[in-house]
Amino acid sequence: MKTYKIFILTIVAGLVLSCSDSFLELTPQQSVSDTDALLDLDGYESSITGIYNKLSGSEYYGRYMIMIPDVLADDVKQNSQANRIVDYAEHIQRVSDGDALSLWGSAYEGINAANAIINSETILSDAVIAEQNHIIGEAYALRGLMYFDLVRMFAQQYNYTADASHLGVPIVLNFDLDNEPSRSTVAEVYEQIVSDMTTGISFMNGNSRSGNSSTLSPTSVRALLAKVYLFQEDWNNAEAMATSVIDSGDYTLISNDNYYDLWTTDNSSESIFEISMTEADNVGGAGIAGLYLQAGFGDYLPSNDIADLYPENDARLSTFEVDPLLTGEFAPYRMIKYSDINGFDNVKVVRLAEMYLIRAEARAEIGTDITGAQDDLDVVRQRAIADEPDNTDTGDTLKDAIFLERRLELAFEGQRLWDLMRNQMDIIRTNCTAQICTIPYGADTVIMPIPQDETDVNPNIAQNPGY
Repeated sequence: MKTYKIFILTIVAGLVLSCSDSFLELTPQQSVSDTDALLDLDGYESSITGIYNKLSGSEYYGRYMIMIPDVLADDVKQNSQANRIVDYAEHIQRVSDGDALSLWGSAYEGINAANAIINSETILSDAVIAEQNHIIGEAYALRGLMYFDLVRMFAQQYNYTADASHLGVPIVLNFDLDNEPSRSTVAEVYEQIVSDMTTGISFMNGNSRSGNSSTLSPTSVRALLAKVYLFQEDWNNAEAMATSVIDSGDYTLISNDNYYDLWTTDNSSESIFEISMTEADNVGGAGIAGLYLQAGFGDYLPSNDIADLYPENDARLSTFEVDPLLTGEFAPYRMIKYSDINGFDNVKVVRLAEMYLIRAEARAEIGTDITGAQDDLDVVRQRAIADEPDNTDTGDTLKDAIFLERRLELAFEGQRLWDLMRNQMDIIRTNCTAQICTIPYGADTVIMPIPQDETDVNPNIAQNPGY
């Protein structure tokens, strides 16, 4: 893979920068250390910080890992002046797309950095071996997360074929300058993801090193695993992982009265894992807020379809704001979950409300604890709507209620596309400002193209259909 080779050449050249700020603040702007730098705990800390730093870039969780799935789906409409990722909004993206290349490259550079930590043969002293092992566990878990992101963005969802035998992404676990890997199947990629995350948990000890949700802990990795199992429709394991997180007592939901604090407070009691965006390492106007807010580019708006689904007393309406300058089909709302135009808001990857919804869906699908599924749904819905009565739905009606609640609770967090794909549903844009308003299930354009720069140098890697 070209990105793989470029990264290795950088390592061979010894282009490694040191960390000058506190690791726990996750602030350093740096390249990622190679195995030669992994000689002491500082080297391990510097290297794992580099991986978190990769995740924070605008090409990754800093903007497009959240934005691209959302503009591909139905909760977001484009403004009349939109010109960023507009090809995705219109479903006309091309193999030369720079955003696909940047996301692909960043994820594989992060994977290469995780491989360096995982494959290192350095054994530190007994005094710091627990800290070393925890960082190795983080590397495994982050590698699993990056493969989870890649296989979602560049391949059809797990249940697209009966045995998930369709093409996923290449699995690279070792350094090899001559490696030209082919694409593994989606089933193989998910097997690697689960292995990485479970192995990561086995290496970790106790809480996150930062003491907050900006670095991984065993519990936050279990939350990520719950999402993975959800995508695999492994309902029993999804329920078990979500239950483990909920029962840990490490997290509590933000109250109804303070719901908007979720989006203005970093590392809130509800946040399980989020990407740190401090003054030193945030992406500024190139963040998610820049594409939503009038003070930025304002390219994208919440569709009236989604806004109209919330009751008037729903606390989640606090994430919408009427903009009197918007007119016609573009009126009236802006989305303000990402409120800091300077990019200082941490990006939420997984939070407690989602764990309740994952467990509710798993329980509804298993069918042996319908009361538990109803209760989990109530926890989320009654947090948002204080006077909402208890849910009494069963069967498909209950599943539909959970599906709707995921749309309402997780809107604009990069989730909607995956929910439609998992449920094998068309994308139907009612308040549509794009040229294309209905995208059928399984369309080639719901996933990104394999970057042309990659296919040009690697004859073993197949392009996605339709590109």
